[in-house]
Amino acid sequence: DGEPDPAMIQFLRLCKLGGTDAFLLESIFRKEVWDFMSLPVSQKNELAVVEFVIAACDKALEDFSQCPEGGPAVCEKLRESETKALTRTRQFLLREKEALDLKEYYQERRLKDLGLDSEWNPEEDNDLLGYGQTREPGAADYDW
Repeated sequence: DGEPDPAMIQFLRLCKLGGTDAFLLESIFRKEVWDFMSLPVSQKNELAVVEFVIAACDKALEDFSQCPEGGPAVCEKLRESETKALTRTRQFLLREKEALDLKEYYQERRLKDLGLDSEWNPEEDNDLLGYGQTREPGAADYDW
């Protein structure tokens, strides 16, 4: 199927983290980083990871094409298997690259977690969570 190792993708997401995405790590504890990196961070970060792996596959395929033909049968079989694996991985990542806009990134996940992923409806607003004080001076109805 050509899907890369998830641990490698996690590591590359961390390596390729930059710009405003790097700021997200400020609130992440060291023990939580790997869980955080197991899901896409941003489209820019995911694109950097995909392009990095595609470039690595292209380089390895180019290196294989420069190998002399012949040699022990086991070497030829190994080269053939490696070429097939690299080609499948490259094809998988090219499909991933085309579908980056369909992934759910950190900001969308966070908004959903906070319940802020839908439009505000005043009819659903809770009056108990209003703005500022609702008491007026001297309006208390205390029975002392």
